[in-house]
Amino acid sequence: MSGTLISKHSEFVTRDQLPSIPTPAPTATWRPIAHYDLVEALDRQLAVRNIRIAKEEFALAHNGLRLFGVLELTVPGGNGRSGIDYNFAMGIRTANDQSFATQLVAGARVFVCSNLAFSGDLIAMNRKHTAKFDLNADLSRAVDRFQHHLATFGGKFDGLQSRHLRDWEAKELIFDAFSQGILPIRLFDTVARTYFDPRGHEAMPDVAPRNAWGLHNAMTRAIKQLSPASAFQTTTRLGQLFGLATHGR
Repeated sequence: MSGTLISKHSEFVTRDQLPSIPTPAPTATWRPIAHYDLVEALDRQLAVRNIRIAKEEFALAHNGLRLFGVLELTVPGGNGRSGIDYNFAMGIRTANDQSFATQLVAGARVFVCSNLAFSGDLIAMNRKHTAKFDLNADLSRAVDRFQHHLATFGGKFDGLQSRHLRDWEAKELIFDAFSQGILPIRLFDTVARTYFDPRGHEAMPDVAPRNAWGLHNAMTRAIKQLSPASAFQTTTRLGQLFGLATHGR
């Protein structure tokens, strides 16, 4: 599970660079939020729920007034289900030029681009920069919505892991993925080799199990060969094939 950040006509930056980005002065009805303050506050809200940021990417546009970001998150214990940690992604975009609200999307995979493409399974936050914007309280509610969403996904992932596949069943699913145009045919050999002989490659503990989870992971590994935009669309359709129905936007 991962996120994709594409920076067009913008600049990649680290979190440590964000404090140097100036924030416009507020007005009586509009309250800009410093980019660094937003990221730090979100990190705190995740941390108190024992959700860890494993990887982060940020980009600035429009002279630093717009921030785009992707966080890859480690969620412990499958929300009290199987006890297995899962990885999810969260996308961020915010603007201090009054062009759009502060928004968070989350899910198994998110896609964020500085040309304003913004997709995920769940819109956890869509908050305009009004004078009533309470950063910590609004982010707390957004992360609560994210956790509720995770509980549903945790059960679906557990279901894939408990769904044993005989070889002929795995072959049927592979056929469906390619015959329905979900995966491009050029990835067929990669998917087949990765699933049926993971020992012939690097260590792949996520692929080795003979279950639906292992097959799903074999396919998502192959998808990494695609362009970011194509990979996001393909991953979404693949999730629907495996019962991980999403409603990205």
